[in-house]
Amino acid sequence: MLKPILILALPIVLAAACTGKQGRGDSPTAADGSGVVTIDIDRAKEEKALLYSSVLEKPDVIVLETKPECIIQNIFSVELYEDRIYILDDEVKALYVFHRDGTFLDHVGHRGHGHGEYRDLSDFSIDREKGIIYLWDNAMDAALKYDLHTHDYLSSIKTQHDGYLSLCLQQAGDKLYVNRTAMDLTDPDNYLLREIDVQTGVQTDSCLKAADYNKGWNRNFGFQFGFFYAKNTRSPKFIEMFSDTVVAVTPDGLRPAYAIKSKDFVTDEVIADVRKDCGPNPDGLVDLSRLREGGWIHFVSRWVEWDGMVSFQYHKGDERHYALHDLRTRETRVSTAFSDDYLCEDNNLPLDMCYADEGGVLSVLHAYAIPYFLEHIVAKGRLKPDVDEREKLMRLTDGANPVLFYHACPKRPS
Repeated sequence: MLKPILILALPIVLAAACTGKQGRGDSPTAADGSGVVTIDIDRAKEEKALLYSSVLEKPDVIVLETKPECIIQNIFSVELYEDRIYILDDEVKALYVFHRDGTFLDHVGHRGHGHGEYRDLSDFSIDREKGIIYLWDNAMDAALKYDLHTHDYLSSIKTQHDGYLSLCLQQAGDKLYVNRTAMDLTDPDNYLLREIDVQTGVQTDSCLKAADYNKGWNRNFGFQFGFFYAKNTRSPKFIEMFSDTVVAVTPDGLRPAYAIKSKDFVTDEVIADVRKDCGPNPDGLVDLSRLREGGWIHFVSRWVEWDGMVSFQYHKGDERHYALHDLRTRETRVSTAFSDDYLCEDNNLPLDMCYADEGGVLSVLHAYAIPYFLEHIVAKGRLKPDVDEREKLMRLTDGANPVLFYHACPKRPS
């Protein structure tokens, strides 16, 4: 089947990004494409495997302490602040605080029905300037505020619950951006982000119409690490499942930041057919077999930025691919494998890059992958002898908490 070439039309995609409950309507546009970085997958250099050693330094290994009060089942979001690591587990519904050496320190907030407690924690965001942690309670449609240093409860921001499910949260200046999934997929005003005033909880804008930005798709899906990325930077990023445009979330509003280009990127017509097959109910069965069979590119995720580099994942059909883009040279490399070769040769551990700051990049060995790590790397003597905290890694057991790897960024010529 001949696939139509994707034409990137950023002015159309984002011209109606914020419909404006206040009648603002001055949503971000890219009238001439200025400031938007295009990453052309079709022109990328294909490699057998992308290697951590080609872009990052040898990692500091952080073996998270395993205690009854901090058993992590699934890492949904991670942030580093000073000498602390904040980890949200969306299965246990808890925000854990660890020291940089992996020692467990505290919880932020507690689950319950009392004052300052949340019912269903699904995401968090840190305001480093004001020293506040926002915890998003999707059951209450509220953001709970805690002191970043003491973890004491401060107050809550209750939004107007309209029956739509919101799972992901990002603070930007005096605004909160919260994702929004549809109750009625046929609603012409179906949109993806709510802009909320942090003082009043009033929704000040409705952003990113699903029809313009995400090919009409807006279902009740939750994905690991959510839809917000580079959360600790001045311009965090947002991208949805079938969009080719990465949006920057800034105190001044939304703006297009990156465009992912390929002749194989899934089209509006394909998604329209998938939506038709799935029906109007956002909680109904979803059949994505057409995407797999057609080999369409979709689901750009795991977006990480550091020192002039960008890394992300995408799916082509049912196969996961990885991309590295150098903002200085404009070179893009892609592969079906991204290997931390500092741990062992031909490493195919399922590691996720999940965070970056001015110092380096954090990747995670999830708890579910530890048995594989023990059987195929430790037991077979493949773990390199110079790996940091090697003895702790050798003593890991099934049921241990995830392991974090912090790779410093190498110094590059300016």
